[in-house]
Amino acid sequence: MKTRRPARFFTSLAIFAALFAAGGCEPSIRTQGASAIRASYSYPSLETDLPDASRAPAVIAAAESTMRARGYSITKSVATEEGGTVTGLPPRSSDYPNVEIIATRTTTGTHVKISITPFGDEELSRSLLDGILTRLGL
Repeated sequence: MKTRRPARFFTSLAIFAALFAAGGCEPSIRTQGASAIRASYSYPSLETDLPDASRAPAVIAAAESTMRARGYSITKSVATEEGGTVTGLPPRSSDYPNVEIIATRTTTGTHVKISITPFGDEELSRSLLDGILTRLGL
């Protein structure tokens, strides 16, 4: 009987990994904000493209403001006209989840990527994006 336990464990682990991988393959696309911005979530990141009027420094400032309003401690904030990053930790004593928001200038606007590591969280990512869009007037 004891020799079957490892086989069951590895079988269960393989099934769990397959189900987990299958759930993360199909991106979840929804509209957000007053301007109906389309955002796509694929574990562990939410990505969207904002219009040309939303420059990278403004997006980073809105992201930092959103995070501070929710009690996050900002561990990194850098912005240039070409792009920027803001990283923060939630109002808890642990170092996770780590939230990183990256804004990159593109030819048609600004690409925004919100990553929550290590486990990902679609609802939190979308909630942060809503806060950013509100601050940008979108």
